[in-house]
Amino acid sequence: MTMIRTFLLLMGLASSLCFNLDTDQPTTFLMESAGFGYSVVQYANSWVVVGAPQEIKAANQTGSLYQCDYRTGKCEPIRLKIPPEAVNMSLGLSLAASTNPSQLLACGPTVHHTCKENMYLTGFCFLLVSLSWQAQRLPAALQECPRQEQDIVFLIDGSGSISFRDFTKMLNFVKAVMSQFQRPSTQFSLMQFSHHSWVHFTFKDFIYSSNPLGLLDSVQQLRGFTYTATAIQMVTNQLFSASSGARKDASKILIVITDGQKQGDPLGYEDVIPRAEAAGIIRYAVGVGLAFQNPHSRKELNDIASKPSHEHIFQVENFDALRDIQNQLKEKIFAIEGTQTISSSSFELEMSQEGFSAVFSPDGPVLGAVGSFSWSGGAFLYPQNMSPTFINMSQENVDMRDSYLGYSTELALWKGVKILILGAPRHQHTGKVVIFTQASGQWRPKAEVAGTQIGSYFGASLCSVDVNRDGNSDLVLIGAPHYYKPTRGGQVSMCHLPLGRARWQCEVILCGEQGHPWGRFGAALTVLGDVNGDKLTDVAIGAPGEQENRGAVYLFHGTSELGISPSHSQRISGSQLSPSLQYFGQSLSGGQDLTLDGLVDLAVGAQGQVMLLRTRPVLRVWMNIQFTSAEIARSVFECREETASVKALGDANVCLRIYESPKNQLGDLQSSVTFDLTLDPGRQNPRAIFEETKARNLTHVRVLGLRQYCETVRLLLLACVEDSVTPITLRLNFSLVGKPIPSFGNLQPILAVDAQRYFVASLPFEKNCGTDHVCQDDLGISFDFSGLKTLVVGSTLELNMKVTVWNDGEDSYGTTITFFYPPGLSYRRVAGSQVSGEESS
Repeated sequence: MTMIRTFLLLMGLASSLCFNLDTDQPTTFLMESAGFGYSVVQYANSWVVVGAPQEIKAANQTGSLYQCDYRTGKCEPIRLKIPPEAVNMSLGLSLAASTNPSQLLACGPTVHHTCKENMYLTGFCFLLVSLSWQAQRLPAALQECPRQEQDIVFLIDGSGSISFRDFTKMLNFVKAVMSQFQRPSTQFSLMQFSHHSWVHFTFKDFIYSSNPLGLLDSVQQLRGFTYTATAIQMVTNQLFSASSGARKDASKILIVITDGQKQGDPLGYEDVIPRAEAAGIIRYAVGVGLAFQNPHSRKELNDIASKPSHEHIFQVENFDALRDIQNQLKEKIFAIEGTQTISSSSFELEMSQEGFSAVFSPDGPVLGAVGSFSWSGGAFLYPQNMSPTFINMSQENVDMRDSYLGYSTELALWKGVKILILGAPRHQHTGKVVIFTQASGQWRPKAEVAGTQIGSYFGASLCSVDVNRDGNSDLVLIGAPHYYKPTRGGQVSMCHLPLGRARWQCEVILCGEQGHPWGRFGAALTVLGDVNGDKLTDVAIGAPGEQENRGAVYLFHGTSELGISPSHSQRISGSQLSPSLQYFGQSLSGGQDLTLDGLVDLAVGAQGQVMLLRTRPVLRVWMNIQFTSAEIARSVFECREETASVKALGDANVCLRIYESPKNQLGDLQSSVTFDLTLDPGRQNPRAIFEETKARNLTHVRVLGLRQYCETVRLLLLACVEDSVTPITLRLNFSLVGKPIPSFGNLQPILAVDAQRYFVASLPFEKNCGTDHVCQDDLGISFDFSGLKTLVVGSTLELNMKVTVWNDGEDSYGTTITFFYPPGLSYRRVAGSQVSGEESS
């Protein structure tokens, strides 16, 4: 019996770990396109759309989209008109889809955009609203190159310590730098200083000159002392002014070239540098010669240059070496373009990578822009026929640099309120997720939750879940695929949406199996829908790094407490589907019925492949047992002298009804049903047996459809049962194996994990206990020693005692009489009789 119970337990465990996605008959879409399977989405209840962002289509064109059909098992390219400016966009790096109406977003967030000598990374997305694959571009056009104008002043040292030859080399250096910039965005002015200063040409002179470089030909060296501070004051007051041709919105850049410390200057740097700072002048100091090896001279360069000093100082040994810093100076000036402020070196939208993530909202598509504002990140919302709205944390005075806000995007709804959720997996190195809501037309952060481990990438993936399917999002799953434990890699936090002013917290952590420290559990998340028929939403989680990057997918069921069960119901490893699979689970998409069987399907991306896994139809069972007699008659179980070894006990009617949950379109599902009947389970000796087997056990195997099935079994009672108080029990153990459905690819039904698997019925013995069926006895007892009054030891050899017991009430069961006698007596025998069923002696 112990072995049988253990076997049944293991059978139940195995079936529960395989519930309920079919892994025997997956549909495999296989393409040799580079990156095929990196992204995947179900679209229009018809297609699996797959991204291949690394495929090289033509010169300067990377990325492709494919539509894959379950009916044919084949994929065809989606041919989009790619604009020529979408250089190496990695089309298909992110995908999103919506229903009602059916819409598809396909994004390429790595558009290489060249501006002068800078390379920027922006993005393009294509919005498709029908199966005709007619696409709308988002944004409609690439952002133009930054038009940041620059006004650059060269302030050169003409003191007597510089030879004529070196002065000429300095002028050639100035001419070389000027030749690398184009008018009108950049304009130059030149001032020479010694103990007095001379403006050789202003910005107006430069812009109106037909030969700007020729303006340097007439420059003569002044000679004299070195009044550097005074010269900087003149530049600030005179050259960076409208009268000299300086522009209001242009970056102000001052390049000071000198061979030593100032001499005889009545002004100190503390007198002039604050004014230059207030004017927003970016200052570069170029020190020529060995004099600047002296700490005091070096300090002078620090005083002249903007902060941080090491970014704004160039030091060379002689004037010949000026040409070595020419390109470095040019690159630093170029880097100023596109900055938030003219004294900063951070980008705005030049590196936005718009479309790194994407989601649909009722107001329009939302595109994550992780590189915006020095990789602080954010997202663009594109309302129909309106200008896009940029959503970020800029108004919160929070340091978001390098946070990658918008790395993941998700939408939640609560009682009609739209909630936008953005992940920032690099915030403060631990990651953060921010909830945005709309108030007075503005999107503002409402709540946030932070990761706990450095490098975990908390917020890299997001999934909002409406567990009870009432139209309101209940919780958000947040992936941290790089969370590390010695036995597990990656985790997913289950965070209920904060209501009112409640703090956003994550109550439950979902993990994969132990033994996979680099598993990247949580790299992909998706809502599956109701796959087990309990009317609650289930989810799938990808772990593409498990088993040395073969990958795995986990299935978790929703719970009635509006949560997700912390224990997975199924783990599908890539190796069990194909030994060649790599990164199985790197992308997921569920929730639609692509196979037209009334059940949702799961698309799983791997390296070069996509698997479509079908939901197995779920069956449940109703069971009942009825006896032909409500109880066992006294005439059947009372023991008499002439009693047969067995008596007819009556019949038991055993009924089963198998039904599907939820309803599907697969017709009359057939199953091989095994039911085991056992009488008096748990007792060493049964009181009844089956007429068919002459034993306590009976097993039947039947092939049943979706209908009620009943079967009658005949029971026999063994003679003279000792226990006529406890009812006889009949236990039904039930198991089911679904038959393959040929018209639907041999899909096999499966019994629900929480389905009823046994039924117990009881057949009581008849009792004389009145209408309330509760026996109230009234027992009496008397002793009679047959007239003997004195026992003489050694003379009286035999002592007879008559005990009379009577019951003036209802039947008494299990009545016992206990006698105690002295050690000098020994027990011989007992004889009993019963009179009129009322008295016993």
